[in-house]
Amino acid sequence: MNILMVLSTKVFPPDGRVEREARSLIGDGHNVFLMARRGPGQQVREIVEGVQVIRVPLPMQRKKAIADFIYFFVQRYFILFHILRACRKNRIDALHVHDLCYALATTLAGKLLRLPVVFDMHEHYTAMLRMSFEAKVYRKFKPFAFILLSLLRVEEKFACRRAQKVIVVADEHIGRIEGLGVARDNIVVVTNTEDTDYFRAFPIDESLLHKWDQDFVILYVGGFSPHRGLETAIGAMPAVLEKIPNARLLLVGDGVIRGELEQLVYRLALAEKVTFTGHQHFRMIPTYIHLSSVCLIPHISTPHIETTMPNKIFQFMMLGKPVVVSNTRPMMRIVKDAECGLIFKERNAQSLAETIIQLADDNLRRQLGENGQRAVDDRYNWKKTVQALLDLYR
Repeated sequence: MNILMVLSTKVFPPDGRVEREARSLIGDGHNVFLMARRGPGQQVREIVEGVQVIRVPLPMQRKKAIADFIYFFVQRYFILFHILRACRKNRIDALHVHDLCYALATTLAGKLLRLPVVFDMHEHYTAMLRMSFEAKVYRKFKPFAFILLSLLRVEEKFACRRAQKVIVVADEHIGRIEGLGVARDNIVVVTNTEDTDYFRAFPIDESLLHKWDQDFVILYVGGFSPHRGLETAIGAMPAVLEKIPNARLLLVGDGVIRGELEQLVYRLALAEKVTFTGHQHFRMIPTYIHLSSVCLIPHISTPHIETTMPNKIFQFMMLGKPVVVSNTRPMMRIVKDAECGLIFKERNAQSLAETIIQLADDNLRRQLGENGQRAVDDRYNWKKTVQALLDLYR
């Protein structure tokens, strides 16, 4: 079967979930085409790990505000013509759209060409976008937010009802999708687990591994945005340091609120104990996990967070690290089931500090880490998860 994936909001590669899905579908005998935005210096057509990538230009990319306006209010709709052309040229048998922004165009293309459409919802996109407008750097665009979010909510309902199947990444998202008028039988859960063979194959940077070997490293990996709870993580450090003087908060990633976080670190006089690494290549993540003592996911409770599952929790568990997560439903479910970590009250720095301090116990850390590793080997891995995706195309 020739499958055209349509990826919105970013250039490709990288996108871990899309890459895992594409590799698996190719391994199952399908031909996978992928349409994505063309980034600076990228070719219009290219084969990436067996995926036949078709890139569509987005004007004014060097001027982010203008590019975002064009993308959200113009290009998202005109992508329909690119999809139709790609389908005819490559004899596409099925369409698979990732996330919401191109879902309307993709489902319309499916209707016009009488092709089945799978709508792969990585997250509760409208809730995530609404939260993003709370970041200081985006507040000046809030007048556009109401219009955009209103459009996206209508498009989401239309796309969910037109798609033959809707994929979600967490059981907790099923109820919301049913509320949009989708029958339960048409909703498929493909949890955001990791490809263990692929992830474990990355080499370990030995020089970095020993950089903080005298520290109790509390690791965060991911984006810096308002819903990530990083202010809580930084705010917990003074109390943590009273009990664990060699503690270090290692923040691996970047994002729109980095400046605000750095100011908070300065105000709390934590510059020697909080390290910002900036964006790191995906292949470096196993090294950072290996050097850590505890892995942290301090997300705050929002409609977005309560319906999604961060891939990194399974990466942490896979490499035998205890996890500390906020009391959001999807992550609590995994941690309780696997007995692989501890849970704190979201947005509560004191609760987080007390939870991290419990993990100063070497035996407890080791036991929780081993539990998580067994859970990944047994059930929380991509080989098990992907079967639900592969069944859609058999």
